[in-house]
Amino acid sequence: MPEAWEKLDLHGAGLQSLQIRLRKLQKKPLWTYLSWLGFPLGLHRFYLHRRLAWMFPAASAIVLALALFAPWYVALAPGLVLALAALLDLWRLSAWLGEYNKEMRKKAWFTQNAPAAPKDYRGRADTVEDTPDYQSELEGYRRVKESERAGHPAAAEPQRKGFAPGQRRLSFAEQEKLLAELTKKKSDKDSDTPV
Repeated sequence: MPEAWEKLDLHGAGLQSLQIRLRKLQKKPLWTYLSWLGFPLGLHRFYLHRRLAWMFPAASAIVLALALFAPWYVALAPGLVLALAALLDLWRLSAWLGEYNKEMRKKAWFTQNAPAAPKDYRGRADTVEDTPDYQSELEGYRRVKESERAGHPAAAEPQRKGFAPGQRRLSFAEQEKLLAELTKKKSDKDSDTPV
């Protein structure tokens, strides 16, 4: 993504806004490797939210205490172990960075944009009893759609026309015809009555 687009955050719900939020959440390789330089304090592990990040400061404090209060050769072995652990972490740093950024991508997309699961959702159907009968559902859906074909009722189920709820509304031509019949009946009724 170009830098100009990174600076322009429209705070919408689109893909651009998601990419901008994601770029802010992800850790950068430069800062990851610079934080490794503070390995006696475990900065690289704290930066990537790794487990056991507290071990580096604790081990560094032990090595420092041994170096100050014990002969130098006593602190040499724990110091070498700490340095080897730091080199091992340097070797795994790239993989940890990839894992962290991948997790952030999942969180940014799924937690902020995904709708909630349906109310009674139990996950994937694993047993035959839980599997719905798709053939009968499909047949029922086809029957409903056939009855709705082009807005007309199905031939097998004639639908009543009128103005009551659940009835199909009369077309303009049908309304005109009904009014003409009503006026004709009214005029016939008026002519039948004696004066």
